[in-house]
Amino acid sequence: MSLKPSTLYLSRFGIVLAIAYTIPVIFFLKDRRFSDVWLLYLGSAIFLFLSFVFGIIFGSKNKDNPQKKYNGFTVTIIGVIFSVVLILILTLILAPDVYGIGSANDVLHQTPPAITTSGNHGILFMMLADAIIINFAAGTFSAVIAKSKNEEKKLPSNEFPVDE
Repeated sequence: MSLKPSTLYLSRFGIVLAIAYTIPVIFFLKDRRFSDVWLLYLGSAIFLFLSFVFGIIFGSKNKDNPQKKYNGFTVTIIGVIFSVVLILILTLILAPDVYGIGSANDVLHQTPPAITTSGNHGILFMMLADAIIINFAAGTFSAVIAKSKNEEKKLPSNEFPVDE
């Protein structure tokens, strides 16, 4: 089964969104206290901003070529999938204790009170839920707004003729 050229074209935008999202996640994982949860939301805000910018810039280009159309929903889904994969890989590299490898309880003693220290998967669940739910909502929102902005550009102006 081969991918359509438009999916390959759109996947580059999704990969850029995923990489931009995971930059604050790297700082969250390197901290090892796991108390700066705001970094996950910062990553989602970057995901939202970049998907909106891509929608505005590339949404109005290439209207005649169906293989080069910009579809914000496809880019969002690709970005969310790559975000999840990158989170799993980065967590395995930077904080393998979250998976229960090594002394997980020593690491999880410094977590925020909302995350239970009895289970090892609270932090991983929080990061995956942020990547899936919040990024999907942010990408969908930006796709709708960018599409409406691009459609707004096509409308005739609202100027009335001036009688002299």
